Amino acid sequence: MITEEGRRLGEHWDRMGPGILDRYLIQDVEHPAYNPQSVLIRAFIVDRIFPREATEIIEAELYYSACASFALAGNREGWFAPLYHALRHGAAGYELPPFLQREQRDRFDSYFDVADLYDGLAIGLAVGFDHFSSPFEKLWRDFLKDRQCRRCRLIELGCGSANDFRQWSACGVSRLLEYTGIDVAKANIDNAQTRFPDERFLVGDICSIDAEDQSFEVTVAFDVYEHLSPSSLSVALSESLRVTRDECWMSFFNAVDAPLHTFREVDDYYWNDLSIPILEAEVRASGFEVASYSVAEILEGRFDGYRHYNREAHLLVATRKRTRAESSARKPKHVPVSGWRE
Repeated sequence: MITEEGRRLGEHWDRMGPGILDRYLIQDVEHPAYNPQSVLIRAFIVDRIFPREATEIIEAELYYSACASFALAGNREGWFAPLYHALRHGAAGYELPPFLQREQRDRFDSYFDVADLYDGLAIGLAVGFDHFSSPFEKLWRDFLKDRQCRRCRLIELGCGSANDFRQWSACGVSRLLEYTGIDVAKANIDNAQTRFPDERFLVGDICSIDAEDQSFEVTVAFDVYEHLSPSSLSVALSESLRVTRDECWMSFFNAVDAPLHTFREVDDYYWNDLSIPILEAEVRASGFEVASYSVAEILEGRFDGYRHYNREAHLLVATRKRTRAESSARKPKHVPVSGWRE
């Protein structure tokens, strides 16, 4: 069932038209090939199914993400050109940050070449990122091709025009999943189904998910909750957790360490700053453990001199509480990136 707010949101996005919807969230820093939240969620998926087997690739792709995000932030602030020329040509007058200096780049040069990445970003900035591809697509396909597994039942809330699913498919991650994607915009679902006719994409509402309790082992949502009204936000969180059997991975672009949410109505939808303590409290009240992670702190703590473009970007990981007997029968908690998410 589509709620009244869901209907309005669907109409809002549908007015953009299928062509714009199909490409606007794969441009610049939001491209899922290197967007940090997208890279981390892919790491979660792989590590959930093959715990601790892909740590080196995950670490290398996080570095790739940091290199790309830093450069694209530089483009917005007017210093991409000197950064690019210093890296590519050793131009004088610009000192590379430590994480981009030769010693650090050598740690990951068996996975990709930073100068080649910056060549690709320069082209994307000139003509668009529609055809941008990452060397990690082949690296992940090679890693996964001979590995067998039971597919994980996963639902993505607000899937857009298969924005992240495109990268899951390109990397071979999609074959690990029994996937369902829902979105309130029919144009998004039509785009997604056209791209992936054999996958399950449905017009659906995060405030009224058409699924039984605990239908999905994992629930994923990228940048959805910030666009909801005060009355719908708690409903959406509750619904997201209701259909989750094990874990719900929520990506936020505006989550802050503040005592209250700040709701801002923009035209016919919202653009909110959400309180991390309130979000965590609501998740715990639904019977889940919860951990929140600052994307800026994850990358800045790893790569000296890196500066993240969005300090309000956070991931919340909600894990359903289990009885002692249930917990002992499950796999050990996975840690996709060393040093955090313990």
